Amino acid sequence: MKLALIKIIFFYLIFIKNVCANELIGEYSLSSSGFKIGSLSWSLNFSNNTYETKIFLKSSGIFSGLYNFEGEYVSYGDVDNEGFKAKYYRQFWRTKKKTKIVEMFFNKDLIILHQEPEEAEFSRIDFNNLIGYFDPITSFINILSKSTFVNTIDGRRIYSMQTTALPESKSIKVEIQNYKNIWADHNRNDLDEIRFKIEDGEFLPRQIDVYFKNRLFKVVRR
Repeated sequence: MKLALIKIIFFYLIFIKNVCANELIGEYSLSSSGFKIGSLSWSLNFSNNTYETKIFLKSSGIFSGLYNFEGEYVSYGDVDNEGFKAKYYRQFWRTKKKTKIVEMFFNKDLIILHQEPEEAEFSRIDFNNLIGYFDPITSFINILSKSTFVNTIDGRRIYSMQTTALPESKSIKVEIQNYKNIWADHNRNDLDEIRFKIEDGEFLPRQIDVYFKNRLFKVVRR
């Protein structure tokens, strides 16, 4: 009950700060090894106990020829005292070599997973057991609204996100646990850690540090 009350107050303060606006937008630069490789836009809309969030990213900068990519991630669902509950998720990802589309439908559990192109491999997990799982963006939003543990499915893998608050740096450290590949018979995890840096009075993060394949990718709000 106490946690639910805190979340209600938190959402209320966010709405008041934005003068009852129902949309939050963050524009970010994406860099690695000190060089800009792309840009990212993140929007979050609230309306009548529902939400819709979108992330769009695209390569840019002098290394865009080497890191050529474009992605769009969309999720919407319901909001209640327990947080954000996904109903639909769509991922579009394009590089020079491939284009991948993932769609997922939820109703407390995962009910549909559709991919283009279709997977040739069989699933290594039982989708009927995936109750209380969210898409990656909804998991991020739940973490930003103070959830400390979320289960996630992104179409290719499932994993849990365990958070640790780092008050001295105003950050949330996210560790990846219980990692399992859906379509492969190995559970190699290239995603080591994520850190969200939060400014007081803001909901969307000021900076996101992604530790992937022993490299640091920085997403910094402009």
